[in-house]
Amino acid sequence: MNLADSESLSRQLLAAGYAEEKDLQRADIAVLNTCVVRQQSEDKVYSKLHELREWKTPERTIAVTGCIVKKEGDRLLERFPQLDAVVPIGEYRPFIETLESRYDYAHGEPLPAAGRTGISYYVNVIQGCDHNCTFCIVPQVRGREVCVPAAQVLQRCRRAVAEGAREVVLLGQNVDDYRDPASGSGLAALVRQVEGIPGLLRLRFITSHPQDLEMELLDVMAASDVVAHELQLPIQSGDDFMLKRMARGYQVRHYRSIVERARAAMPDLGLYTDVIVGFPGETEEMFLNTRRLLEDLEFDVVHLAQYSPRPGTHAGEHWPDDVPAEEKRRRLNDLLELQRAIAGRKTARWVGRRVDVLVEGDDELGRPYGRNRQGKRVVVKRARVQPGRMVQVLVEEATPGQLAGSAA
Repeated sequence: MNLADSESLSRQLLAAGYAEEKDLQRADIAVLNTCVVRQQSEDKVYSKLHELREWKTPERTIAVTGCIVKKEGDRLLERFPQLDAVVPIGEYRPFIETLESRYDYAHGEPLPAAGRTGISYYVNVIQGCDHNCTFCIVPQVRGREVCVPAAQVLQRCRRAVAEGAREVVLLGQNVDDYRDPASGSGLAALVRQVEGIPGLLRLRFITSHPQDLEMELLDVMAASDVVAHELQLPIQSGDDFMLKRMARGYQVRHYRSIVERARAAMPDLGLYTDVIVGFPGETEEMFLNTRRLLEDLEFDVVHLAQYSPRPGTHAGEHWPDDVPAEEKRRRLNDLLELQRAIAGRKTARWVGRRVDVLVEGDDELGRPYGRNRQGKRVVVKRARVQPGRMVQVLVEEATPGQLAGSAA
């Protein structure tokens, strides 16, 4: 979601005549796009703003956009005098007009937005969230759910593919809640429309919610040659009491039934999830229920986080953060070790198999890399492959984090 917002602002700046500058010391404008889902993310924003004090001059502009703007607003301007602008998500035009009045660049022609797209194109199809998970600040900073018309999504995707994108990623805090405002059709129908765009090689969507995922979507995934066999399905906890306390709206048995149905339709499914440890009231037994779930379901990737209270959430305002920090770290490290072993076993099963890899670029060693249909990172050895090409790779090596092999 942050990548999509950054790309949207970048394209508008390029179209207005600006050029992207990787070297901060040569830049005139620095924009921080922010996330505040966790306290650590918010702290990074403040740290970076402090760092930019020495960079700041009267001729340079510092702006902040993203979720922190909804949370903190103009208080940021009071706290950080070096900050010039706070820019609400998606409301970029007034900011660009302010820059146009500040910088004289009328001698040049606007730079084309084409070519900015890259191999993967992220498109927001639904903003905000109507759930009220007790740990989550997203509804406060992203607002309630607003869906983008399917016709508009298709137009954006077609343009992106025409500009060179070969993968489209449909985005939403809860993408399963998507409904076309015109027809009322859901995500499965939208996926069917987007996958038919000529030149599109792969289609993904994130993030799903176990309470809202429709079985029809799994059937669409299984039947398609373009849609990735990859499911991002956060569980958060493997204990029913914790799930109720988190206001997730489902029980463990429902989650297991989704996974069972998905793997029956797609035996090679790449399954990804999120887990929070140390949520208020989590006992050792509840934690062990989560551990058993990870052992049973064998996720490909588990995004693990220690609970941190967020002001404005029900848990942060009403419940004590009663799991000691050292216990949170122990539980986190235990699950990290467990998942590393599971991921190692799962990637090892790919050795000797041929996989289709959409090449995204070169890694730090200059080797082409991309992802297979299940979302696993794959390095292509002893070959030069242009980004955007789909190549078949014979997997020869596997680590918990990636696969490697030769172009077949």
